[in-house]
Amino acid sequence: MTKPEIIKTQCKQLRLPTIANAINEVVMKAEKEKITYLEFLNRLLNSEISQRMEKDKERRQKHARLPLSYNLDLYDFTSENSISPQELKQLRELKWLEQNYNVILMGPSGTGYVN
Repeated sequence: MTKPEIIKTQCKQLRLPTIANAINEVVMKAEKEKITYLEFLNRLLNSEISQRMEKDKERRQKHARLPLSYNLDLYDFTSENSISPQELKQLRELKWLEQNYNVILMGPSGTGYVN
């Protein structure tokens, strides 16, 4: 077994799949650029962290089960308890985040639809 194969096996055992897949590319770049060992390790770990963050984001989006075509421009202001266009515009400015307010948008009961 070659050293890269051993490292890939070790990465898989440690559940570091991105490093296992990126090791050859990062090694070639490191040799070309003549980077330090610490920079090399930093690049490997950053690739793993970035991939994990992306997968985590995808997992949370899937778990949220938001409709793919959801768009606030299509918001229906005609419902009885609807917010006004001005209130929606204020929500889009995200000032409520800076002021530490919670926002809950609810649709008709039991429909699973956010209105």
